[in-house]
Amino acid sequence: MNMKNNKKLFRVFIFASIILFFTASILAGCATMESGSIHRLKVRVRKLNKKTAELSQNQSYTDKKLSQMQLNTANNGVKLSSLNAKIRDIYGKYEVESHNIRLLQKRFREYRLIVNKELVKLLKLAKLKPVPPKKALKTRIRKAVVERESAMESEFKRDLSLFNKKKYGSAISDFRKFLNKYPQSKYAADALFYKAFANFDLKRYPVSILEFHKFSRLYPKNTNIPMSIYLQGVGFLNVSDPSDASILFRQVIAKYPETKAAALSKQELNKLSK
Repeated sequence: MNMKNNKKLFRVFIFASIILFFTASILAGCATMESGSIHRLKVRVRKLNKKTAELSQNQSYTDKKLSQMQLNTANNGVKLSSLNAKIRDIYGKYEVESHNIRLLQKRFREYRLIVNKELVKLLKLAKLKPVPPKKALKTRIRKAVVERESAMESEFKRDLSLFNKKKYGSAISDFRKFLNKYPQSKYAADALFYKAFANFDLKRYPVSILEFHKFSRLYPKNTNIPMSIYLQGVGFLNVSDPSDASILFRQVIAKYPETKAAALSKQELNKLSK
């Protein structure tokens, strides 16, 4: 009986040992598997972090590019606006030149008619009146000159009175007639200046710019030259060309520093610099 019991106990012991061995092996395998899974998870987490960093960098680059594109769009808009202003200015100058050409053609026709009438009068006088002696002729010439000078002065003062009363439309028309009739008179310079000034006050800036330029070119020593250049600059400001205006203001300050026009030019430059 004891032998049998001992064998049974031995078998139970062997069986239990085998079970314990297999259990330990399984547990060890699980531990190894668990450790490997954690490692793989850490690797994936690192890869995901790297991907996230790359995406963040790409987003920053994209935002930077977008901001640059928006800035370029704004700059292009400013350039386009400036170009449109230049085009409008050129078109305005073209219109002025076309208008001046039509006026010149009209004046030429009027002048031709006046010349023809004067020729007819001279021919009639040559046929009807005897030739006066030299002394009488000189007297008549002096009288004619005095009468002409008096007529010129009277007409100019009348035209200037219209300008001073701010009847600019009538003043411009009468100054134009005066210049056609007396182009070489001592009042011609002032007539041209006030004609340009009247156009300026009527806000016909392209026309006034051309007339002030003509005045400055024909009468460079006239006392109204500084104001003429200054008003040209203001005219350019009003047709959206501040760069040309700035050049003219600086010219007035440099060449005519003690004049009222120089003081006004400094004020305009200060405004432009703000």
